[in-house]
Amino acid sequence: MCTQYTSKVGANVRLGLATAVAVVIAACAAPAQTLPSVRIKALGDPITFATHSELARYGFSFGPSDGQFGAIPRGGMSFTFYGAAGSTSACAGTPNVKGSAFSFTGTLDHVTGSDGCRRLFGPGDGPAGWVFDRDYAGGGQVVRFAGGGKSGWLMPFHGEVWWRNPATPDGRCEVQGGAGSKVNCFYSSLGLAVSTDDGRSFKVAGQILQPSQPMSVFTGGGRNMGVGYGSLIVADAHGRHLDNPPADASAAYFYLFYLDLLPGAPGVCANLICMGVARAPYADVIAAALSGDPHRLAKVFRKYDGAGPDSWTQPATSDTPDQSGTAGRYAPLWTDEPGGVEVIYESNFDCYLAVYQSRGGIKLRASSDLIHWSGPIGPAIQQPGRTLYYPTLLGETGDPTIAGAAPRIYFSSFPIGAFPNYRTSVFQSVQVMLSRAEAVP
Repeated sequence: MCTQYTSKVGANVRLGLATAVAVVIAACAAPAQTLPSVRIKALGDPITFATHSELARYGFSFGPSDGQFGAIPRGGMSFTFYGAAGSTSACAGTPNVKGSAFSFTGTLDHVTGSDGCRRLFGPGDGPAGWVFDRDYAGGGQVVRFAGGGKSGWLMPFHGEVWWRNPATPDGRCEVQGGAGSKVNCFYSSLGLAVSTDDGRSFKVAGQILQPSQPMSVFTGGGRNMGVGYGSLIVADAHGRHLDNPPADASAAYFYLFYLDLLPGAPGVCANLICMGVARAPYADVIAAALSGDPHRLAKVFRKYDGAGPDSWTQPATSDTPDQSGTAGRYAPLWTDEPGGVEVIYESNFDCYLAVYQSRGGIKLRASSDLIHWSGPIGPAIQQPGRTLYYPTLLGETGDPTIAGAAPRIYFSSFPIGAFPNYRTSVFQSVQVMLSRAEAVP
């Protein structure tokens, strides 16, 4: 697991001052071994990846990205990015649609185009009779797959069912940690979309994860159930990193990170959403996703519950198209504060990084096995007078799913209380420079 070391700076580092930070942070290694340490040598100055006015000129009404996002390299320094958005009448490809998955183009530094402002999929595009994505369907992170004679990309995505809150005049629900911000009341779960044409189009294969509590606990009330946008990692049974596609698919798993809420969970997770993980054999996920059978896909992942010699027994969904059933229970991966979801492999130091939004700003944690995580790594990323949403990690190695010594954290910045008014937002990135510190036994 990862162990936290001593900070050499104060507890609060503001983005505008973060050009020469020296913070000794987490170390990742196998248990009972000397832990190689990693330090944040510096945080880059914030870069404006996109302003709302730029994105609005392309035809986006909000986003992208309204959540995590991902990228496919297109040669040189260019990428196709994927994220959730809505569109206006100015959108050339799919005008006037609400929360859906879109692609756009750019470099790691700046957005350059809308990729035709084409909706890839949206609300209600799930299998016939399934309601999990009835009112919203937006994703972004993409990971490769190869198997069953096909190859392509998988995109976990966030699906929502909405209702009106009878206790508020506007029928909306408050956002957790959003300083009074409100959104449509929702119950969310995770779906999976598949591309076999190199990311030009995606088809919704079905639902892959549902919260531990059924939809009936939330609908008609004043609380949202946020499950995040999903994050997929390829590793072996012990959480060790594997190439994707793996040399031996029979020894590989897809690990799926998400947020959940379960009364009676330890620490803050009894009342707030915390990070959990599910997994499924690599080949089984591909076969189920390509099968055309949403029930097969709904049963492929199993949640980690932290109990007994086999901790992967809990079903990830209830396998009920109307969401009336109850999925398996989850075990939070840390319990001292809420948040989590976005995970990336860090190749220089052979560990994993998780980035998350907290009340104190954007934070990082680290792990060597995807189950045991360090405390927060160094200071939180903050901006005075603003709240930072939807942090995403992208690698700078040429493969956005693999971080090197200088990964980038992307996020949307809003004035406090202004979310989800995207007219007030700025889409930014900060580069995190990592280096090896002295080994600590």
